[in-house]
Amino acid sequence: MSPTTHRFGRAGVALLGTLLLTLTSVNVPTSASAGTIPRTDTSCATTGSVDFGVDLAGSGWKFTTGDDTAWADPSFGDGAWRDWTVPDNWGDHADLSNYDGYAWYRKTFTLPERPAGVTDSAVVAALGKIDDADQTYLNGQEIGRTGGLPPTFDSTWEVPREYYPADGLLHWGATNVLAVRVYDGTGGGGFYQGPVGLFSKARLRALAGTTGTAATRTQLAHVCEVLNRQHRAIAAGDLRTYAATLAPGFFHQGDTTQRRLASLRGGRTTLTDTQAEVFVDSQGRLVVDTIRTWGNLSPTRELLYLDPRKNLELGDHARFFRDDYDSAAMGRRTQFNVYLPPSYTRTTNRKYPVVYMLNGFNGSNIEWEARDIDSVLDKLIKDNGLEESIVVFPDGGSGWYVDTSAGNYRTMIVDEIVPLVDRSYRTIADRDHRGISGVSMGGQGAFTLGLRNPAVFSSIASHMGALSLSPLVGTAAEQATNAGLRPLTLVAGMTAAELNQHRYYFDGGDSDDYRFGVAAQQMSTALAAKGVRHDYQLGPGRHDDAYWMPKLDRSFGLHSEQFRAHPVRQAREPKPVRTPYTWP
Repeated sequence: MSPTTHRFGRAGVALLGTLLLTLTSVNVPTSASAGTIPRTDTSCATTGSVDFGVDLAGSGWKFTTGDDTAWADPSFGDGAWRDWTVPDNWGDHADLSNYDGYAWYRKTFTLPERPAGVTDSAVVAALGKIDDADQTYLNGQEIGRTGGLPPTFDSTWEVPREYYPADGLLHWGATNVLAVRVYDGTGGGGFYQGPVGLFSKARLRALAGTTGTAATRTQLAHVCEVLNRQHRAIAAGDLRTYAATLAPGFFHQGDTTQRRLASLRGGRTTLTDTQAEVFVDSQGRLVVDTIRTWGNLSPTRELLYLDPRKNLELGDHARFFRDDYDSAAMGRRTQFNVYLPPSYTRTTNRKYPVVYMLNGFNGSNIEWEARDIDSVLDKLIKDNGLEESIVVFPDGGSGWYVDTSAGNYRTMIVDEIVPLVDRSYRTIADRDHRGISGVSMGGQGAFTLGLRNPAVFSSIASHMGALSLSPLVGTAAEQATNAGLRPLTLVAGMTAAELNQHRYYFDGGDSDDYRFGVAAQQMSTALAAKGVRHDYQLGPGRHDDAYWMPKLDRSFGLHSEQFRAHPVRQAREPKPVRTPYTWP
């Protein structure tokens, strides 16, 4: 029920680039008193100047359904397989449109002679996005996998695939074979978005629209001085020295200096930067394209922005990024995406209302990146005059936003993420300024979480929501226990006074594949019978993005009405600090 349709972030972000040169981690002293790194030291990074790529998109692929791991062998004869083109969409093929199961892709290609300055580990196999999970082999050796294959199926259709071949694996000036084992568990299927090929980091940055000039040796030394100082300070547990490397107004992937330091207190940790490249952006900032690892967290590819004149990290001042925390409810580190409105990084005291937006079945917080939802929201605010709001996108998986053996999703959102967001960001922390929206399964969750938690949420919006279904997750006993969480059932059992604690928007297509348009009609009838005001729309369309995304002005318009009905006096802003740099 998730509609078929990059951004650098914090822990858990897929490694999106290639390795330009084989680099080792910075070998840092164990204490701040162990000596300083000379200003001429450039060993922590290299320049991002080598432009290399072999595009593997297009024709020349072989394809078959079924599964046999022997098909990863480069010597396997795939001549009887179907000729294929990548990217593809199984929905465009009559025999695959309803197929759920395994399939294999193979591509035989010839690499040129090795370009100067390029090693095997300077190249990434970028496979774009695959619906749902994959296991990828190059010349017979597995180079990576994303998602879960049966019996532990996990859909990761929205996650970009980037895999790093080991040294010696590529056959330069000779034949190579790429074999991709794919499993589709529901809807769609296959490669549906590029780029697909072998690329250097610089080429991938260019493909993503990030450009710059190569750093000089002096600039490299400047970067290494800052990074080495950070590494030494963290290794020594010297947070004061580390904080001195962060510029006034530092803001990076949601972290202010205070929040960054708070996350580091409680004992020593480690910080490493590997495979780092440095380039200079159009404003003269030094940008470090690095794979950064904090302690035992997952390595994350990040762009670090450094002042070229001072030994200070500026932060990226991003307004759309992934945040994360250790979730007791889920028993693991959990992600959520955050959108900050245009004025957020230009103010220091202003507080904002919050909308929580829930993904559909087989989705996650990452799917909103694929939709460029930040650009969509910016445009709605500019063109429609909507209230500037923080929007939070939890990772709802396929958990139906209830607590079951499949995951405590209700507790994660209501008891953990909501208070964490209020602590970490400048929110108006009350129910009158907190709305909830969702798509498909998420629309069902918006109603159940909103109606069952009236002290937390005030406005509820559902796009083509599963309003006629109870949560379809967990054991048979758990599903029976949660049967009453069917939105239509909840509304039937509530009084008009209880229902009127919220504002409502919901919609559904008249050709919805799951008949959720009918469910929306039934919800409108149920609310109208109790005299509950609501905004409802049934329109032409199916269960897809083309139907619901143009209606975001209606759902966010509802939230804006709620927020503006409860005006808040904002604190006076201090005089802005002049800076030579501008941010989006």
